[in-house]
Amino acid sequence: MDLVPVEREYPIHQAVENMKKWLTQNGIRSSIDGINHECIANVELTTLAGLPLATGSGKGIWAVAGAYFEAFEHMMLEHHFISSHSEVLSLDSWLSSNQVPHQCIFAQALREYPSELVKLIHYQSFYSSDSYLIPDILVNPFYHKPLKNSEAIAFLKRYSSNSGWASGSSFKETVLHGANEVIERHYLSELYKQLIGYTECTGEFIRILPPRDLVKKYKPYLEAVSPLTVILSETKFGCYFCMCFQESRMSPIAMRAAGISYSKYHAIERAISELAQCMDRFDVGELRQDTATAKFLNSYEKLTPIAALSELSGLDSVDLSYLQPELRSFDEHFYNLVDSVRTQGYDLLTRTAFGQNNIWLTSTYIPGLERFNIIDKGISVTPLG
Repeated sequence: MDLVPVEREYPIHQAVENMKKWLTQNGIRSSIDGINHECIANVELTTLAGLPLATGSGKGIWAVAGAYFEAFEHMMLEHHFISSHSEVLSLDSWLSSNQVPHQCIFAQALREYPSELVKLIHYQSFYSSDSYLIPDILVNPFYHKPLKNSEAIAFLKRYSSNSGWASGSSFKETVLHGANEVIERHYLSELYKQLIGYTECTGEFIRILPPRDLVKKYKPYLEAVSPLTVILSETKFGCYFCMCFQESRMSPIAMRAAGISYSKYHAIERAISELAQCMDRFDVGELRQDTATAKFLNSYEKLTPIAALSELSGLDSVDLSYLQPELRSFDEHFYNLVDSVRTQGYDLLTRTAFGQNNIWLTSTYIPGLERFNIIDKGISVTPLG
């Protein structure tokens, strides 16, 4: 029997049953596919008439629960979530107010457009009663396009991401998963910054030989002829970051994935299972995206290392092939993370979009963390942190 880190506050079978019950009560059908539901699972949500609403994927030993929660998140964001408690202000008014997060990495660039208007939504500090305003376009992947485009909106749009959105069985569960995702993207950004020779970056990254049981478990989903390269870093937030990649005949760039956990073993599994999931779901749309990304990255000599990632294969390696999983309580993981974020001088901002019957949808935002990782989508962004 596998030991798995407890990153869900409620039993998985109960979480899935709660979700199925809620979907049924609201006239939504769900179907699941996947050969091995302890590796990869895919859930599709439709109306009773069969019209598609959303899809979600899960990986690892909790693949089914992850797939349901992701499908629910996608559905709610696209078809339900509307930013309430929003304000429209000029950037000058916002930037001069006390509702700008102290470590906002976008503030300096936005000062170039003082008179332009932007829609802002409220976020609450996890640590205090303080509230802040965050540009909607940065945190809402289904933001409403303004009638008139502006330079400020064009700038913010490049950094728009659903990173930090998470659904789960409790508020704390969604905050943990959302914060982990934000930290994961930050460390992927720092890795990319080091690859291009950026001087102001943090994080020490090593290459590892991954646990043998994980390689065996996900081998059917990975490339048989290409080596699997796995990179690991201990973060300043009391958890581990892992990124893995393989060259693939399917894509013109190295296929990659990342994961975060308090456990080295589970961080590695999250990354490898994410890569397996990416390969399992790779389609014409993904190929089109990767082709555009390859063209963009390879058109700039400085960015080409991000396309192939081959420089990482030359790092000295540490043998973790016999690493075993470990088990800790959910609360230990949760409070270790929130305490570490505060100790490092950051704030943890949250916004709840939905909370009902042990089903939650929350956005978590940590001002000051980097979003340069978006460069691997072929979008022209620069490091801001």
